[in-house]
Amino acid sequence: MTISTVSTTPSVSRVNAAYADIKPAGGDTATPLNLSKRLRAIEQYAAIDGKQILDCGCGAGEYVQAFRSLGADAWGIEFSKEKVASSRAALGGRLAVGDLAALAVRDSTIDIALLNEVLEHVPDERRVLREVYRVLRPGGTLVLFSPNRRYPFETHGSTLKRSGRRVPHYVPLIPYIPLGVATTFLDFWARNYWPGELRRMVADAGFTVARTDFVWQTFEGISSHQPRLITLLSPVLRIASNTLERIPILRSLGVSQVVVARKPAGGAEARA
Repeated sequence: MTISTVSTTPSVSRVNAAYADIKPAGGDTATPLNLSKRLRAIEQYAAIDGKQILDCGCGAGEYVQAFRSLGADAWGIEFSKEKVASSRAALGGRLAVGDLAALAVRDSTIDIALLNEVLEHVPDERRVLREVYRVLRPGGTLVLFSPNRRYPFETHGSTLKRSGRRVPHYVPLIPYIPLGVATTFLDFWARNYWPGELRRMVADAGFTVARTDFVWQTFEGISSHQPRLITLLSPVLRIASNTLERIPILRSLGVSQVVVARKPAGGAEARA
């Protein structure tokens, strides 16, 4: 499989109107503990060895490299030219710059597509899901990690509308404020989803939702705004996080939710 480099002018057709003016962006979940945790989760959801995998929003390609080490034929598409340039040579041209809403990939050629903390950052989330549906083979698997609005902190952060001042990440319960109220005084640079909301969006793109799950954080400073006290306490917090993650009801309060979905074997066209 090859991936062509395409224009990175974001495509917009229909957006989640509750969030204004979302621009392509994103951090990096490929810190060592988090990458290891998410790889273990993905291996539970889908067989990797020998499969064609497309990491949609691959960053610098750490997950692509990890999938390859597990026997997959893995490729990545990323909006940021700088991230792709930093590792394209090391990955033998397996990363390409592109727009997830207009994938330069043939129909029905991918076994597994990964959207790892990406959907909340794209201008048109529904169009991206339809594109992923298009490139998956019938019976192919989408693995989607995205923010969990049940988690009581806004991990991507927010700013006050009047001053532009950043609201500290440790301010609790911001995700629980109804969006219609929150957006009157706060700006968000990424979306946050209730579990049912995300499942419905995936199903509306034509997928059959096979499984949902949650993951807790690893306190590795992924956001780059982790308070110093949290960094100092991170070993203790990891133990607590790993313990709480194993408790069924509390597990659903994890920092991210996971949706595993299949493209129906009949391969019907994605819904408009």
